[in-house]
Order: sequence, then C-alpha cells, then structure tokens
Amino acid sequence: MSTQTLDFDLGEGGLPRPARRPRQGVRALLAAMIALGVALPIFAAVVTLPVQSVRISGEFVRVPKADIERAVAPLLTSRLIRIDVDALRRAALEVPGVREATVRRVWPDHFEILVVEHVAVARWARGGYLGSDGTHFTPGGGGMADSLPVLAGPAGSQRRVLDLHAALERVLAPLGAPVAAIELTRRGVLHAALHDGPRLVMRPDAMGRNVEIRARALAKVLAGRLHEVERVDLRYPNGFAVRMKTGTSGGKEQG
Repeated sequence: MSTQTLDFDLGEGGLPRPARRPRQGVRALLAAMIALGVALPIFAAVVTLPVQSVRISGEFVRVPKADIERAVAPLLTSRLIRIDVDALRRAALEVPGVREATVRRVWPDHFEILVVEHVAVARWARGGYLGSDGTHFTPGGGGMADSLPVLAGPAGSQRRVLDLHAALERVLAPLGAPVAAIELTRRGVLHAALHDGPRLVMRPDAMGRNVEIRARALAKVLAGRLHEVERVDLRYPNGFAVRMKTGTSGGKEQG
C-alpha cells in the first residue's frame, strides 16, 4: 500500500498551517506581472499604427509599377493589424499582366510586395496573350512582339492549343519553317500556317510520328518550292494532298 507525504508548518498551539510559498516563486510572479504591464501598452501602440511604407519589387517590363500601387492603396488605409494580407495579394493579382504576387508583413509598420509578370509565348487570336503555362492574359503596358505565333481555338482550349503548337514545331521541323499560326476548330480539325509557307490541315489525334514522316517527304518532294505551295492536307491515311498556288502545278503525293 503506497503512502503519501504532506508537508506543512505548525502554527501557534501546534495547529497546522499552509506551507509558505518560496520567495523565488513570488519574485517570478511579480516580474511577469511587471513585464506584462510594460509589454501590453507597447503592443497596443504597435498594432494600432498606420502603415508607414509599402515596398513593391519585381522585374517590371510590361506591368507599370504604378498600377500595382493604385490597386493596393485602398486596402492600406486601416490600422496595420487590420489589413488583410490575402486581400492585398488578390488586389495585386487583378492587375493585368501579373502572374504571381507575394505579400509579406514587416513589423512594425511595413509591407513588402513581390510581383512576377506573365511572359508571353503566343498571341491569342481573340485578344490577349498566352503565358508558358497556357494562362490567357492581357498585358498591362504596350503590346507584345508581333513575331509571336498566333493561336486560336474554342473557349477554354488555350492550354491544349499551346501544347499542339509545341508539338507541331517539333514534327514539322523538317520543313525548315516555324509555325506562325494554328487554329483548332470546334470539329477537331487543326489548321496551321508556316512562316512564309503553306497552310496545313490535319487531325490533332493523328499527329505524331506519321506527321513527321510526311513532313520529311514533303520537304524532299518540294525542296526549294515550299513557298509555291498554298495548302497541304495531311488527313489522308497513306499520304498527303498538295495544292499549289496559282500558276504552279501540284497534286496528291502518296507516302
């Protein structure tokens, strides 16, 4: 059977009285109360401070820095502790041409906003541009380079059309001309135009090694005459059909 020991002091008359608290504990408690009394006013003063400055950084090429400042300014009128960091980020992301934004609170009274712009890799025929991840966006500043390829397709097909363009660049490389424009129709037919060259018609689901082989055959058959070709139809199972421009001759090639 276990035993328990209870320590107590004896008061006058031999009656027990509660043991005294160690002096160290009292001192620690008093120190904590004093520290809390000093810290609370300081904390209250800090959290009620207005925002003193906002640092906006990034490689600004197409997005004017002033657009970011105007977007976040209405959210910075409250006291520091009441400002919503996520709301600041959303406001920065709504600026045309911004791909990503990171917001950091710097105590006691500052904010830092890092902005990353979209990098356009293609133009979208209905307006705007496509980033490398397929995001459709409108630049904040002037237009992008006119040399970018022009892509088109049904609503919501930007990512797929961008992938098709990359695949076409690879399989049509034997022709020696970059793909200047492509369009994916609602019926699933892909039209492509080579830079200073013919238009090509094919089906995306059949694009691959067979198209590359036909491109090699086409480059061989029409060596030095590619600029004379108006249209090439690659939808045939065993070959392709070539339509020459007016004043030239052509026909259907098998291979």
